[in-house]
Amino acid sequence: MPIPVREYDRTLNSEVERLQYQVTVVLQEAEGLVHGLNTAQFNWSPSPGAWSILQCLDHLNTINHMWLNVLGGAVQRGRSAGALHPGPYSYGLLGRFFLRLIQPGSKRKFKAPAAFQPKANLNPEAVLSKWLESHDKMTKLLGEANGLDLRGIKVGLPALEWVKLNLGIGFWVMTAHDRRHLQQMREVRNNPGFPGQ
Repeated sequence: MPIPVREYDRTLNSEVERLQYQVTVVLQEAEGLVHGLNTAQFNWSPSPGAWSILQCLDHLNTINHMWLNVLGGAVQRGRSAGALHPGPYSYGLLGRFFLRLIQPGSKRKFKAPAAFQPKANLNPEAVLSKWLESHDKMTKLLGEANGLDLRGIKVGLPALEWVKLNLGIGFWVMTAHDRRHLQQMREVRNNPGFPGQ
């Protein structure tokens, strides 16, 4: 599937524009991965304890909902405080290290805490609707973040609020986490045991 045509919006800060494009790419990639799947394929797992495609999406919905609350609060605080900066931004070692850890292809594996574990007996339509809604909210939130100081405004990690990251890194982590699990979904679809139509 070709990547989406990039239409530059010169009214946006260049980093916000790149992040919005990343959301578009993530959405298109997910659409390609789930297109035409039936319920059995959505719920097929390659081994006991391994997640299905639908469980990957449910996990992302849970995490993204938390991220959007954290990032949305930071954007509101930044606007109220007049914390503006046109960029470009440079980020510290902690943020860049964490972003590298969460990128697809990273060798580090993480066991999701119980609160982030996907549910069983999921409804594909409900999960996909929530997925699309969260990314629509993220695109809008990025528009609201345009012009803010993406380096100076801090956010706490969901469930680890004492770990503080830059607002911009928070947005990048959210999209990197999406791509990490899209890669996992691709591996499920490419598994030799994946059921046919």
